Amino acid sequence: MPLKDAIGVFFVEFSKFDIQSVGMALRSLSRDSLFVEHAEQLLDLEARLKLLERLAFARQIPAALLGELEACLLRARALKVQRDEVARSRTPDVERTPVRFGAKPGASRRRNADLSRLVKLENLLVPAHERIEEYTQEAVQLQHTLGAITAQLERYVTGDLPATGTL
Repeated sequence: MPLKDAIGVFFVEFSKFDIQSVGMALRSLSRDSLFVEHAEQLLDLEARLKLLERLAFARQIPAALLGELEACLLRARALKVQRDEVARSRTPDVERTPVRFGAKPGASRRRNADLSRLVKLENLLVPAHERIEEYTQEAVQLQHTLGAITAQLERYVTGDLPATGTL
């Protein structure tokens, strides 16, 4: 898969986490659907994650479940930083841009060319592609993790999960 397509898949998977997974978790802790709807429209991801933490704390979620939620949200924040970095990156353009070393087109100056720069550019593309795939896998994993935590939160809020004991 070309790097540009891989980046697109990463953005889609991160958006699913951002919109669907976080929204479902908020709904599991707040029965006020209008409140959650406004929060989704007005708050950025960081603010919604903070709201999720505060709602869980206010609902007196068991410490073990709260710890799982906080660990998941830490991973989400770290992945958001990577998403923002990828969004600012020009890596897809690097892949398509021909590399010139200051020589006139058609001139052969092999002796004077800085081949180390070409090697660096070639090496940047493969790890970038692998990193994007790792980010995509992390976004999918976050969706599953927060989904499982949301199910536990909902069970706790509805009274099906005891306040103490193992989860």
